[in-house]
Amino acid sequence: MPNFMFQKFNEYYLKARVFPALITAIPFVLLKHNLLDQHFDFSLTQLIFGDVSILIVLIYLFSQLNRYISKSIFENKTDFPTDRNLLPSNPTLSQQYRAQLAQKILKDFGLELPNLEDEENDYASTKIRIREIVNLIINKTRNGHLLLQHNIEYGFVRNFLGGSAVASLMSIFNILLFFIQSKYDLAIISIILLVIYASIIAMHKKILEHYGKEYAQILFREYLGAKQK
Repeated sequence: MPNFMFQKFNEYYLKARVFPALITAIPFVLLKHNLLDQHFDFSLTQLIFGDVSILIVLIYLFSQLNRYISKSIFENKTDFPTDRNLLPSNPTLSQQYRAQLAQKILKDFGLELPNLEDEENDYASTKIRIREIVNLIINKTRNGHLLLQHNIEYGFVRNFLGGSAVASLMSIFNILLFFIQSKYDLAIISIILLVIYASIIAMHKKILEHYGKEYAQILFREYLGAKQK
C-alpha cells in the first residue's frame, strides 16, 4: 500500500473507529474496575499487562462491534444523501449543477445519469444505477483531503452511535449493580453516561442526516474539481 494511502487509512481508523470505541468502552472499564481491580494490588506490571492490554482488546472489539451495529441499525443503506441528491426528482441540486455532474460522469465513466422518465418507470433500477455511479465517484475522489476529513467526521458519529447502543445497555446494568452494592458514586457516573449515550441515540437521525449531507456536498464538489487522469 502506498505511504499516502497508509497514512490516510491510519488517520481514518484512529479518528473514526478507535476514538468512538474509547468513548463507548467507559462503562465496561467501570465494571472491570469494580469487579476486578479491588482484588489486586496495584503494580507497574499490572498496569502494563493488565489494564492497558485489556483496554487494547476492548478498543479492538468495540471498533468492530460499533461499526457493525451502526450499519445494521442506524444507517439507512438505501437512502444515503449522496444517492438521494442524484435522483432526478430530488430538488437539492440545481439543474445546472446536475448537468455539470452528468457531463463529467459520462466523460469519466461512459455512464448516463438516469432521467426523470427512468425514475418514474423503474425507481428501483434507477437507485441501483445511481449507487453504482456514486461508488465510482467515491473511488475517483478518495485522495481528496477535505473529503477525507468529512468521511472521518461521518464515520466517527456513525460508529459512536453504534457504540452508544451497547454502552447504554451496559450503563443500565452498571446502575443496577452499583446501587445494589451501595456504590453510589459509580452509580451516579453511570447515570450520567447513560444520559449522554441515550441522548446521542435519540438524535441519531438528525446527526447522520447532517453529516451525510455535508459529505455529499463535498463529494460532488471535489469530483467536479478533480483533474482528469
